[in-house]
Amino acid sequence: MKKATAFITLILSIAAAAGVYIVYRADISPTLTEIEPAITLFKGLIAEQWHTPIVASISLFWLLTLLLSLSVLFTRTPAAIADPKTTATAIDQPEKHNETLKEIAQLREKLFQTESNATEARDQANQLLSQNENLKAQLEKFSASGAENNESAELKSQLAKLQSELKARGEAAAKAESELKNLQNEQRKIGEELAAAHNKLEKTENDSKASKREVEKTSGQLKSAQSELSSKTEEATSLRKQIEELTDELKAAQADARGGKNAVPPAAYQILYLFQKEGRLIDLLKEDVSGYDDETLGGAIRPIHEGCRKLLEDRLILEPVLNEEEGSEVTLEEIDPESIKLSGSVPASGPYTGELIHRGWRLKECNLPELVGGWKGNVIAPAEIEIS
Repeated sequence: MKKATAFITLILSIAAAAGVYIVYRADISPTLTEIEPAITLFKGLIAEQWHTPIVASISLFWLLTLLLSLSVLFTRTPAAIADPKTTATAIDQPEKHNETLKEIAQLREKLFQTESNATEARDQANQLLSQNENLKAQLEKFSASGAENNESAELKSQLAKLQSELKARGEAAAKAESELKNLQNEQRKIGEELAAAHNKLEKTENDSKASKREVEKTSGQLKSAQSELSSKTEEATSLRKQIEELTDELKAAQADARGGKNAVPPAAYQILYLFQKEGRLIDLLKEDVSGYDDETLGGAIRPIHEGCRKLLEDRLILEPVLNEEEGSEVTLEEIDPESIKLSGSVPASGPYTGELIHRGWRLKECNLPELVGGWKGNVIAPAEIEIS
C-alpha cells in the first residue's frame, strides 16, 4: 500500500513538472502568455512580500514528496530519521549475526566430531575390558599347567599393554569430555551473545519505528502549520485592505486639513459675515473703483472704515507683536520666524539690530457670535429683495 501511494505521488510529481515544462514551451498550448491573466489574478490575492516564501515552500514540499516517494519505492526498509550510531548498529547487526551463526556451526561440527571420538574411545575401552576379562579367564584356566606359563606371561604382558592402552583411551575420553564441556560452555556463551544481539536488533527496529512515527508526526505538524500560514495570509490580506482604506481616508482628512474643499471652518464664514454686516467690506472689494475720483472714493470708504474698525475693537481684538514705535531702532537677541520678519543684511546669528518698519499684529481675543440653528454655513451675506 505504501509503495502504491508512493508510486502515485511520484507520477503526480512528474506530471506537475511536465505541466510546468509544457507551459513554458511557446509552441504547445496552453502557453505562459495564455495563463498569464490567471497568474496575475492569483498574485493579486496574495501580498507581495509572501510571493517568494510561498513559492519556496511549494518547491520544498514538492522536492520532499519526490524524495520520500523514491525512498519508499527503491529501498526495502522505510526511510526514518534515526541516530547515526543506532543506524550504524542496525547495519552492522546482520553481518555480526551471520559471523556468529558461522562460528556456532563450526562449534557444532567440532562438538559432533568430539562426541564421535569419545563414543569410539568408549567402545574401544569396552572392547578392551571384555578382552581383559577373557584374558583373565584364560589365565585362570591355564594357571594350573606349568607348560602354559609362557603363554600366561605373554597374556599378562598383553593384559598390561591393554591396560595401559585402556588408561590412555580413558585419559583421551576424559580429555574429550572436558573439551566437550568447554565447547558446551562456549556454545552457551555464544547463544547468550546471540540473544543479546537479537534483543539489540529488536531495539534498533523499535527505534526505527519510533523515528518513523516521529517523522509522520512532524509531517502532520508541517501540514497544520501550512494551513495556519494560509489562514494568516488571508487575514493579513484583509487587514492590508482595511489599512489601505483607512490610509485613503486619513489622506483625504489631511488634505482637507491643509485646505481642501471641505476644510473651511465655520469661523471663516462668521468673520466674512461680520465684515460684510458692519462695514460692507465685501461689496467694496468686489466693486470696480477705477472710474471713481479720489474724493468720491474717500467719502465712500469712510463709513466702511469705521464699521470694520468697530468690528476689530469688539469682536476681533488685536495687539501689536512689538510695542516699540515704528521707525525706531530695536535690538533682539533671538527671533521667532512666525512673529518677526527680517529683511536687508541679516546676520547668521543674533543679536539682530535694525529699524522697526511695522509692529505687526497678533489676534488677542476672538468673540464670534454663536451659530444660529439651521444655518448651512456657506452664506456670508443673504440676497436682499425689496417688494413694492
